[in-house]
This record gives sequence, structure tokens and C-alpha cells, in this order.
Amino acid sequence: MQHADEALLSVVVLELGSTWPPWLAEYQKHAPNSVVIAQSAGESGAVFAQRITRKMDEIAGREALIHAGLLVCNGALDADSVAGRQRICSALLHVMLQKQHGELVLAGDVTVNDQVRHELFALAGTLCDELRGTKVSVRVRFDTVRPAPSTSGVMKSVAPPAGDDADEADEERALNSSR
Repeated sequence: MQHADEALLSVVVLELGSTWPPWLAEYQKHAPNSVVIAQSAGESGAVFAQRITRKMDEIAGREALIHAGLLVCNGALDADSVAGRQRICSALLHVMLQKQHGELVLAGDVTVNDQVRHELFALAGTLCDELRGTKVSVRVRFDTVRPAPSTSGVMKSVAPPAGDDADEADEERALNSSR
């Protein structure tokens, strides 16, 4: 079944202290509309998970489909963070399963240690058990290189239109790369 681009969402969930992955733009090619939800300083994993659940309930009531739900982990392994991460993934998957569409990506950056990697793979395995026979998938992804120091962390939400105005696009790229 084909879906209009306007109905496809990328939902990016950033745990406090996580790093914006440079590859997130890959997902915007297929789902140009983004919802970004970042954990606030002092917000526990449980409270953050409740906020995500409310937002997912709101999205579930609309015509929108989550093309990609991305949880960018900060590497914390305390009980509150791990439990909150599980509830966040469940909330994202609930919407995806309801609409039989989407991919959940658990992400960490190059700095996460092996214990964090194992925890994310274990979580993905647990979540996959719930997905048998559905059109929803789960995967784990880690950055393989550190972002360049000049990278601002700002990502365009809309790609420039393709056209004859190549000089203007080149000027915009030069301006963005100098930031």
C-alpha cells in the first residue's frame, strides 16, 4: 500500500546527553516530516517515557504513519533509564503495530561501551519477539565515526527543491558548511 509523503513521519527521541547521529537524514528522504522529542535536564526516564507515550497516543489518533521511530540512547544503564527506554520503545511500536507500518531503530554513538551495545541488542531482541507476522521491524545502529568538530548538529528538515538554480544551492551548501 502506497502512502503520501505528507502522512509519513520520522519520530526522533533523544535521551539527555545523546549525540545527534549524522545518518538521520537518510530517514528523512522517505519521511520528510519529523517529530523530535528530547529529554529535558532533570527529567527521569519514567517521566520522559510518559511524555513519549502521550505524544504517540496523539500520533495514533491522526492519519500519520511512523515510517521510522529512532531512539538515540545516551548510554546510561541505570534501572530508571533502561526501564524508560523499554517503555519508549513500546509506545513507538504500539503506533507502528496499530498501523502495520514502520521501523524502530535503537541508536548509539561511537562512544557507547560494549555493555550498552549488549543492552540495546537485548532490548531489540525482546521487542522483535512481539513483531512476528507483522510489517514492523526493529534494528540497532551505531555510529562508526565521530562527527567532525565543525558539525553544528543542525539538520535541515526539508531538502532544497531540485531545479535549474544550481548556483544558489552551491552558495547555500557553502554557507552551511562554514557554520
